[in-house]
Amino acid sequence: MLTDAHIHFAALARRDPGFPERYATSGIVAVAASHDEREWRLTEGLRSGMTGIDTSRGGVRPDEAAKMGSAALESRKLEFLSSFGIHPQCPIMEHARFLVELAETGKLAAIGEAGFDFFGDEPGLVRNEANESAQRAAFEFQLDLAERLELPLLLHVRKGMDLVFSYVKRLARLSSAIFHSYSGTLGEGEALLRRGVNAFFSFGAVVLNGHKRAVETCARLPLERLLSETDAPWQPPRGGPFCRFEDIAPIVARMAELRGITGDEAEINIAHNFSNAFPASARLMARGPRP
Repeated sequence: MLTDAHIHFAALARRDPGFPERYATSGIVAVAASHDEREWRLTEGLRSGMTGIDTSRGGVRPDEAAKMGSAALESRKLEFLSSFGIHPQCPIMEHARFLVELAETGKLAAIGEAGFDFFGDEPGLVRNEANESAQRAAFEFQLDLAERLELPLLLHVRKGMDLVFSYVKRLARLSSAIFHSYSGTLGEGEALLRRGVNAFFSFGAVVLNGHKRAVETCARLPLERLLSETDAPWQPPRGGPFCRFEDIAPIVARMAELRGITGDEAEINIAHNFSNAFPASARLMARGPRP
């Protein structure tokens, strides 16, 4: 069973409107991320009906729904896990109440993306006192919530691993910490594990694109700590206009090559890691691959 630890369904639907129908029969288990209430509504709309998606409203268009019977609508449901977080690239707290509501009512498999991002020269990403303070506030709020509700924390970190290590004692108390599109070093990943963090490191198309640090860390971190992801539609394979959810297959195949194991072995191990990283995945993982 292929697993995708991080994907953006609402954004992917705008690039690839036909993807839900293909995903529904793919057997892939994914964690779909949202960062504001509108994105959440759009993503949840995909859960209940695939055809005739109206991205401005978040679901099946009324005219399409009227043409479908209940059995047809049922067959078009998507199954996936959900995460919601206050992204470090936009660390405003206006969505905090909505995040708490989702988390407390059991609708989330993970909190996040949360973390630190000081990559690039955009005003909000320059590492200065104001930006660091804003990102710390958003991160600490989500760390508190993940710890209180015993939920995994999904981390987005670019040029901010030093700040992650300043919270390492608290991260070690979490059920799991998933580093989406891991950009740290091999040594940093090993240090997190040594210091008691139940950390998982997710890799996407960067391993297809030959990113040297990602290739090294994917090849040498403990196999039981690796996850696969697409981040679709973002971070495409080199030459692609955007990342598709189907790109998870070549990503896992490349991870297998880096580990010196077969594709089947990689898929089985990564699926097992996914179950450990996201305890809420038990029901979907138990169903087995679809025909």
